Amino acid sequence: FLFAGNALARTMNIQHMTTGPSYFTVKVTDDGPLNGTFPGWCADWNTRIEDGVEYNAKFWSSLAPNVPNDVVDHPEYLDEVNWLINQNFVGKTAPENLGVFTIGDVQLAIWSLVDDEFDSDTVGEFSQPRVDYLISRAKTDGAGYEPGCRQLVGIILLPKDPTSGNPTQNTIILVPRYKFPKCSVPDTDTDL
Repeated sequence: FLFAGNALARTMNIQHMTTGPSYFTVKVTDDGPLNGTFPGWCADWNTRIEDGVEYNAKFWSSLAPNVPNDVVDHPEYLDEVNWLINQNFVGKTAPENLGVFTIGDVQLAIWSLVDDEFDSDTVGEFSQPRVDYLISRAKTDGAGYEPGCRQLVGIILLPKDPTSGNPTQNTIILVPRYKFPKCSVPDTDTDL
C-alpha cells in the first residue's frame, strides 16, 4: 500500500469541531492525493495543536506494516482504528438505550486504542458505556481490518510547529482509499 513510511512534507491546518462527523476538519495542501479538506481525529492527547495555524507535516499510512510507536503509542491497534472510522458512529443510536454516539465517544475510543495517556475532560460530551462499547466492537470486529477502495483509510499527519520546529499533535485524517493508485475502481462505477 502507498505510504509505507514517513513520507515527504506538506502543509496542514486544523479546525476543531463541536458538531459534525469528526473531532477536526483538516485542510492539507499537497500536490498529490492528500490535497483537500478531510475529517480528522486526534492521535496524541499529550501534545497540543492550534486552530488556523499552518503546520508542515509528514505522514504515515495507518496501513503501513512498520508504523513506529513514536507516531502512535500503540500502532498494533491501527486496524481497529480504521474499522472504527469506517463505521460512521457519530450521530447514530447506540444499543442498549445508551443514547446517541458523539464525537467525544469516538475520540475517546481512538485514544484508548492508540494513546497511552489522555484526559476525557477535553472531548466534550461523551458516555463511558458508549466508549466502552466502541472499544469492544473495534477490538472484536476490527482486528486485521483493511479498508476497501470505497472506504476510508487513516493517514497519520505528524505536524511541526512553524516557529520552533517542535512536534505538535499527531492527527489522523480520513482519506478515501480510492484516491491512491493501488486501489482501482472501474470508470463505470459512479458511487464514489
